Amino acid sequence: MQKIKILIFSAFIILSITLTSCKNDNNFDIDVSDIKIKINVKHFEKDLFKFKLDSADFYINLYKKKYGEFFKLFNYQITEIGPCDNKNYPENLDMFVRYWKTENIPHILDSAFADFDTEQIPQIENAFKHYKYYFPEDTIPDIYTFFSSFGYSVVTLDGIVGLGLDKYLGKKFYYLYDRVGWSKYQKRRMIKPMITTDIMRAVAVADYPYNDENGDNMLKKIIYEGKIQYFLNCMLPDVPDTLKWRYTARQLAWAEKYENKIWSYIAAQKLLYSVDRTEIRKFTGDGPYTSAFTDVSAPRAGSFIGYKIVEKYMKNNPDVSLKDLMEEQDERKILAGAKYNP
Repeated sequence: MQKIKILIFSAFIILSITLTSCKNDNNFDIDVSDIKIKINVKHFEKDLFKFKLDSADFYINLYKKKYGEFFKLFNYQITEIGPCDNKNYPENLDMFVRYWKTENIPHILDSAFADFDTEQIPQIENAFKHYKYYFPEDTIPDIYTFFSSFGYSVVTLDGIVGLGLDKYLGKKFYYLYDRVGWSKYQKRRMIKPMITTDIMRAVAVADYPYNDENGDNMLKKIIYEGKIQYFLNCMLPDVPDTLKWRYTARQLAWAEKYENKIWSYIAAQKLLYSVDRTEIRKFTGDGPYTSAFTDVSAPRAGSFIGYKIVEKYMKNNPDVSLKDLMEEQDERKILAGAKYNP
């Protein structure tokens, strides 16, 4: 199969925020009203739960014809059921479908996302209008909604974005997330408002994957994460920063307040060029907080600094486009151009 990206994303509920600009002049007022795009959405989960073993050939042929490469992705990566031409495939898929029907999953999904086309698609469309503004030559992917067994939020594959609806059911269905071991901070992110942000983050990572072929270090990683956040600001100018950062309002306030101290700590501990993967993970990996600081700190504090460096770099270099930024592989150039000094 083709190389795929599978991403697990979520977000915290927010009450208030201060937005940060993606344009060098701090202007979010980008007019995308004249950009015409069409978001094609296919609801795989609806057809999936219609499966009947005595009509297996009919449904498998339907899935292959209607869902193509996504159907392969579902079989090989999402559920790991395996190839649909395997003699045991019909029975295995039947067991999968029947088990989740006993948990009332088809009804839960239908009820929770009855308004998907009217509520979610306009938000997704607006994000991709911004994407088309910044990347006019790029293709808008098709959206495939699916049921992931509570494992995956977003998957991407060559012109395809798969959205695991079961990862956005909200607090009412925490009991389902508890069964598969999602942590409290992760569950709080599994909400509908996070859908468009997760999709655009997945697109950014798929278009511009992290490249550590020539070595990995703290600076490289935090600049990369900063570029992804900057990309999100450009795609989602009206979305709260707490969603884009996957922070609570309190965590965002902490990061803003202690920006100088985070930077000073990294510098004092000589971590900026550290190749210690444990240290890099500590400052950029997901979690309830950044373990180098207190348990009320924001997670991924290093990534927050990376964003601030990228933001300053773009302000200092108004001729650099978003595409230029995302393609720039020299993190030292970005740091030097930022003249960052919080």
